[in-house]
Amino acid sequence: MNIKILLIISVIFLVSLTRIFPHPPNFTPILALAIFGGAYLPNRITAISLPIISMFISDLIIGFHSQIFTIYATIIFLSILGHLMKTKNFKNFAITGFTGSLIFFIITNFSVWLGGSLYPLTIDGIIQCYIMAIPFFHNTLISTILFLTILFFGYTFAEKKISNLKIST
Repeated sequence: MNIKILLIISVIFLVSLTRIFPHPPNFTPILALAIFGGAYLPNRITAISLPIISMFISDLIIGFHSQIFTIYATIIFLSILGHLMKTKNFKNFAITGFTGSLIFFIITNFSVWLGGSLYPLTIDGIIQCYIMAIPFFHNTLISTILFLTILFFGYTFAEKKISNLKIST
């Protein structure tokens, strides 16, 4: 089996496991994988598919919910955001990780508010929704930056050690 295919399958499996096993809310590598894959994988379909397949597999086990399409769409958007990154260095990954986490926070919590069942559809309701979501944002931001750091430096190290790992971009 091709090492790249094996690596992709391994990443999907490992990321799926991070959502299945107990973890702090929103502390997973999904957003980091979307951004990193978008930046490094030359095939956009593969870049988008990695985090979506990981989410789908774990959602089959932990269950689907009403916000799933918003979450999947935002993850796809973040993969595209990673693809738009011109210079692939740690600084740009950190900036994109922060921006991606903020985008995820804004879009998904707007969707929660718009769903109408938890918060009134008023200015006070949306403010309350965003305030209640701040602890989740904290975990999202920390996990995205942490996992982007691991992916970036891990890939950089592996690329130097494994000659045929370099992904053509």
